[in-house]
Amino acid sequence: MQFCSFYRCVLFLLTLIFTTAPVSALEICPTRAKLHEPVMLSCIHQCSGLLKWNLLSNRDVILAQCNQTSCKSEKGFGISYDQYLHGDLSLTITAADYSKRNVYACECEDSDFTYVRLVIETVFTPVQMKPDEALRMTVSVPEPVEVIYKSGNSADEVICNVTKDSLQCKNDYRHRTSLTYPELTLRHMTPRDSGSYTIRDVKNNEDLQIYAVSVQDKSGFPVWGSVLIVLSLLCCCVGVGIYLLQKNKVSITLHTRLLQVERLVQQAEGGTEENISEVEMALDQLKQQYSNTKYSDKVNVFCNEKRKQLQEQQEHLKRGLERRLDQMDQLVQQAKEGTEENVREATKSLDQLKKQYEESEYSDKVSVFCRAKQKQLLNSQMLPVEQLVQQAEEGKEENIREAEEMIKQLEQQNNDYSDAVTSFCSAKWRQLNWYRLQHSNDERLMTERRELNSHLLHVDQIVQQAEEGSNEKIREAEKKLDQLDQQYRYKDYSEQIKFLCRLNSQLKHVEQLVQQAKEGKMENIKEVKMAIDHLEQQQYLNTENIKLKVEKVMDSVHKLRNGAEQKQEILSSRVVDEMEEYLKEIEKWCGEMRREIPTLIQQHRCGAV
Repeated sequence: MQFCSFYRCVLFLLTLIFTTAPVSALEICPTRAKLHEPVMLSCIHQCSGLLKWNLLSNRDVILAQCNQTSCKSEKGFGISYDQYLHGDLSLTITAADYSKRNVYACECEDSDFTYVRLVIETVFTPVQMKPDEALRMTVSVPEPVEVIYKSGNSADEVICNVTKDSLQCKNDYRHRTSLTYPELTLRHMTPRDSGSYTIRDVKNNEDLQIYAVSVQDKSGFPVWGSVLIVLSLLCCCVGVGIYLLQKNKVSITLHTRLLQVERLVQQAEGGTEENISEVEMALDQLKQQYSNTKYSDKVNVFCNEKRKQLQEQQEHLKRGLERRLDQMDQLVQQAKEGTEENVREATKSLDQLKKQYEESEYSDKVSVFCRAKQKQLLNSQMLPVEQLVQQAEEGKEENIREAEEMIKQLEQQNNDYSDAVTSFCSAKWRQLNWYRLQHSNDERLMTERRELNSHLLHVDQIVQQAEEGSNEKIREAEKKLDQLDQQYRYKDYSEQIKFLCRLNSQLKHVEQLVQQAKEGKMENIKEVKMAIDHLEQQQYLNTENIKLKVEKVMDSVHKLRNGAEQKQEILSSRVVDEMEEYLKEIEKWCGEMRREIPTLIQQHRCGAV
C-alpha cells in the first residue's frame, strides 16, 4: 500500500506540472477525467444568441451549438437546452479518451467565455506476477511514447520508445519485448524486474499509465527454514510496527488532513466564491491545529502555497465578473435604443445576474449595478412621457391630451414594473390635472384656482410667522397645514397640495436621519435612502445623484463590516473617509433643497409648476 501511495503522489505532482501551459489571452481551466467515463466541461454564462463549443486549435470544428429554439451536438458530446436557457452552457463528453484531449472553447456570438483543457487522469495498475511470466502493457495512443522503468531508489530509466508501427528498446530488453499494437509485451519477468513501468506520452509530456509490478521470488530454501525466518521477521515487524505506529500517528493524521484539503482546493478550481471560502476555512483550521507542533513549518508552507492558488482563482472569478458586467452594460445600452422585447430581455438578464451572485462576496456590487441598470431601462421608457408632461406645463389642452395618451400606453406596456410605473404615472396624471387647474379658462376651475391660491398665501404667511415665533404660533401653523391637506385630500391634484404643505418638514426629517447615519449603522443609512425615495415619488425633486451617494455609503459600510468579520486589525481609512464625505454631501443637498422651498412654492402658486 505504501508503494501505491508513493506513485499516486508522484502522479499528482506530474499532473499539476504539465497541465498549466496557457495558449490564449483567456485563462485555460483544466478539467480532469477518468478514462472512458463521462466528464462535463463547465461554462456558466448568459448567452442570448448562438452558443458554440469548438476546438481552440481549429475553430471550424463545431462540437455542439445552441440557439433560442434548440441545441444539437456531435456524436460523443452532449449539451442541455434547458440548462442553456438558465445560463449553464456546459458541454458533456460521454466517454473521455485520449483522442479527446484538447483545449475546448465556449463561444457566444463570436465572444469567447471559457477555455477548458481536458486532461485524462493517469491509470494506475498494480500487477502481481510469478517468475518467467510476461508483462503485458497497453499503449493507448498512436503518438510516440516512452516506457520508463524505476526500481527502488534508482533513477528513472527509459527502456523503450514506442509508436504505433515501431519499437526500439535497450539491449537488455530488446530480445524479450514485442509490439502488437496496442499491446506491448515484456517476457521472462524475474524478481529483479519488479518496480514501476510508466507509459509516458512524449508529445504532451503526460503519464498515461503506471504499472506497479511485483514478481515473486523463487527459492530452494527448506520449508521449515522459510517458516522460521518468516516468524522471526513477523515478530520483528510487529514490534517495529507498534513503535512506528505510536511515533508516526500524528504524521499519518497530518497526511490525511493534507489530502483532504488538497481535494477541497481541486474542487474550488473553476468553482464559486463559496467553494473558495470553504477552503480558506479548512486552511485556517489546519494551520491552527498544528501551530505548536514539529509539523508547523511544513503546514505553513502547504497553507501558503494553497492560498496562492486560491488567490489566483479569486482573481479569475473577479475578472469573469467584470466581463459579465461589461457585457450586461452593453446589453442595457442596446435595449435602451431597441424595442420593448429588448428591454424585457435585458431586465431578465439583470435579474439572473443578481440571483447568481446574491450569496457571494460580490452581492453588494452586483446588486448596486443591477439596480442602476434597471433604473436606466425604466428611465429610458419614462423619459418620453416626462418630456410630453413638461411640454404640457403651459396648460395647452392638446399638449395635455397627448401626454395623457402616452401615459396610458406606458401603463399598458410595463406590467413587469407595475409598482414603479404606477407610481410614476399616477404622479404624472396629478401633474397634468394641476396644469389644467392653473391654466384652464373653465369658470369652475378658475374659481377653484383663486380659492386655492388664497389658501396657500394665507398658510404661507402663518408658516413664516411661526419660524421665529412662539410654540403657539408653531402649533397654529401645523393646524393650518393639516386643514389645508384635509380640504384638498380628494382632489385630483391632492398630492401637489400635500407636497407644498409637507416638503419643508420632510427635508428636515432627512437631515435628522443623515445626522444619525454618521454613526455608520446600516439601518440608519437605509432610512435615509427610503426618505429620499419618498421625496422622489413627488416628481418635483431630482434625487438621482444624491441616491447614488447613499448607495456608495451603503457599499462603504459593507466593506467595513466585512473587514470586521475577517478580524482585520486596521480598517481602511480611505473607506471611512469616503463614507464621511458622502454623508456631508447628502447633508449639504438637504440644506440646498430647503433654501429652494420658498421659490418652489411661489412657482406653484403662480401656476408655473
